[in-house]
Amino acid sequence: MNSYEKKYKKIIQEIINKGIYRNDRTGVGCYSVFNKSLEINVSKYFPILTGRKMFEKTFKAEFEWFINGETNIKRLQDAGVKIWDNWANENGDLGPVYGHQLINFNSNGYNQLESLINSIKNNPNSRRHIVSLWNPLQLNEMKLPPCYLYFQFFVENNKLNMFVLQRSGDLMAGIPYDVALFTLFLLYISEKTGYKANKLNLNIIDAHIYKNQLEVAEEYLKRNILNLPSYKYKNEQLNIINYNCNSFIKIPIAI
Repeated sequence: MNSYEKKYKKIIQEIINKGIYRNDRTGVGCYSVFNKSLEINVSKYFPILTGRKMFEKTFKAEFEWFINGETNIKRLQDAGVKIWDNWANENGDLGPVYGHQLINFNSNGYNQLESLINSIKNNPNSRRHIVSLWNPLQLNEMKLPPCYLYFQFFVENNKLNMFVLQRSGDLMAGIPYDVALFTLFLLYISEKTGYKANKLNLNIIDAHIYKNQLEVAEEYLKRNILNLPSYKYKNEQLNIINYNCNSFIKIPIAI
């Protein structure tokens, strides 16, 4: 019932046991392993951690911020979400990050979201159902370059699968919320195109835990995991049903 979290915990344990220590951009230092994958069936259950409490408002607000092409953190702050506060400038701006590249790629007016939906609807067997968030031409304008940078969709027996490539993944603070956001995106595209959401496959090239997260990682690994909750998704609204979880763990971040 919760193979997702079992796989997630296995990657954390591998990083602790075998990860290569690296000095990194943040100055905190981290332990990294190369190219870890999570394949998650989202057809019946929503992939949200149960070994520690997660907050729906965080990934729901970030998803809305993303698909609306926003680059200012006002929506997130209004929802009580502070995950981007440390990177934004004094006006709350982040530059042409994720949502900008989705809706207005390279500031040239190209809407990848609209194009993706039309592609899946009109040519479901295509191998070009792709969104690219990595734009080298605008990286120097971004406060933080995208960590998740490539989406591709695959139609299979009236079901929709989604592949995500992530160049960098903070296993403790970022990945659980990224997975929830990707699932929301898959559900959104599925509803828009008339397919049933099926599998999410995430590949993380540099999967890491920061040095200041090791203690909380060990605490999390000791906890039992519970069954994943079911959900309903209709008219772009997600309702997670029977989410049972252990208590919240505060995860340090590296800036």
